Amino acid sequence: MGNRHRWALLAATIGLSMHVATAAPPEKPPTRVFLFAGQSNMVGADADAARIDDYPEFVGAGAPQKDVLFTYLPEDAQAAVPKWGPLRPRGPFGPELTFARRLTSQGCGPLAIIKSAVGGTTVAVDWNPDAPEKGQKLYPRTIRLVKEALAKLKARGVRYRLEGVVWHQGENDMLDQALCPQYAAGLEKLIGRLRADLAAPDLKWYLAEVSEKGIWGMDNRGQLGMLRREQEKILRADTLVRFVPTSHLAFEVMGDGQPHYHFGTQGQLQLGEACADAYLREIDRETPVTDRRFPDGLPVAPRGRIRLFVLAGQRTMEGEDAHVAEITDHAAFSALARDQPKVLFQYSLGGGVRTSPDWEPLGPVGFLGSFGPELSFGARIRAATPPGEGVAIVKFTHSGAQGPDWSPEGSVESHRDLYRRWLDFVRGARDDLIQRGFDVRIEGIVWTTGENDTFFPPYAQQHSQLIKHLVEKTRADLDQPQLRWVIAAQHGKSPWGNVVAVNEGLEGLARADAGIVVIDTSRLPYLQAQYGTEGTLRLGAAMAKAFADR
Repeated sequence: MGNRHRWALLAATIGLSMHVATAAPPEKPPTRVFLFAGQSNMVGADADAARIDDYPEFVGAGAPQKDVLFTYLPEDAQAAVPKWGPLRPRGPFGPELTFARRLTSQGCGPLAIIKSAVGGTTVAVDWNPDAPEKGQKLYPRTIRLVKEALAKLKARGVRYRLEGVVWHQGENDMLDQALCPQYAAGLEKLIGRLRADLAAPDLKWYLAEVSEKGIWGMDNRGQLGMLRREQEKILRADTLVRFVPTSHLAFEVMGDGQPHYHFGTQGQLQLGEACADAYLREIDRETPVTDRRFPDGLPVAPRGRIRLFVLAGQRTMEGEDAHVAEITDHAAFSALARDQPKVLFQYSLGGGVRTSPDWEPLGPVGFLGSFGPELSFGARIRAATPPGEGVAIVKFTHSGAQGPDWSPEGSVESHRDLYRRWLDFVRGARDDLIQRGFDVRIEGIVWTTGENDTFFPPYAQQHSQLIKHLVEKTRADLDQPQLRWVIAAQHGKSPWGNVVAVNEGLEGLARADAGIVVIDTSRLPYLQAQYGTEGTLRLGAAMAKAFADR
């Protein structure tokens, strides 16, 4: 090869290298834009930014998110749409904080959130596209907000994609007997018009449940059930609407026992993550649940005996305000932050929001960062059980339920029918162990009596009779006429107004039935409305002691 050709080849090579080095960087993905809309629980009523760091799962969640753009509906209908700024709490905050935080952690940025929410509003009037002159006029105000916010993004050279609407609303329509039956038609009209006016025919809608932990889950059960049926109509009619369960999330209880209407600080933080998880499922980016099953079979000798215990109930049993991250702060229980490989565990939590696929070692399962009395209960029972025998725990909870939901006959006002679901779950776990060749007998049912029932006078008056019927029916249906029940009384410091009457009724049952034990909880640690971490740990130990003492 001559020199001329060598130089030509070298020049070509250098030119190619220079071309590669100066190639344009890959284009940034479009900004995902979400509209957050609704009424007071979307606004964030009773959520206090100063309390965010009180919850171990959310420390730091109140810090400004500089990479997430945020704008919102001004209070004054005539005011200009606020400029885009970094997402941060603005007094009360809603689910947008942890929604964005979760999506950013999963690599779903860049993000922009537009928020339009006003408390006490209805779909029938305030959000009605065909009644722009009535109420809060939220439909035209929201359309203006979204269009102007998107125009500002475009003016800044930001490529964007309108990704979805996160919606929490319905309480005020529900409370009106005339409006509630129209809810599905009204929301379907709103969804359709919004898609048309924003030229987004495939816009997805994330419909968050109206929590059954609120006061309306008690004194407005019929209306709440009707609203749920209206929401189900929407889900059936529109394949782009997704349902977000919320009744397992924390719900604010006022310290003086006042009715609870809002998620409050912890619940809003959890609500944002629940909505984010619904979106991540939609785009196949959901964080996988850790496989906790025993890898090498159950740690019980073949054909061995297994003591099976059933734990069930509402908020206290589920573990609201008991934080896994705080277990190691209590030396006597610090080992319970780890799995207990010699105790078998199956569970259905939050009314079925999280269920175990098979037997697992007893331990924190990663549900809302919380735990119930099962950890200390299982440890104490295991310590009192001969080495050759196994211990198994079945846990079934719905923290938003009320007494009628557990009625063996069902309730015409409720869609839950928890008794039948609970019984099937317990039988399934027991029969599975029997089919595997083990000698199994249910040794007892451990129950945390209902906080919502205690608060609401009509339920409080009926509570002991409900429990009596529940005890008798489970004994009959499980074919164990002497099946023991251990029931935790309501704590004397709880804010509910009927604690004494409910506890006296339970104590009367125990005096009449030797198979019922009622635990005095008055000396256990207690927070404003729940036992908290230490109280829950000590409650589980007290439950185990009730079995050891008999």
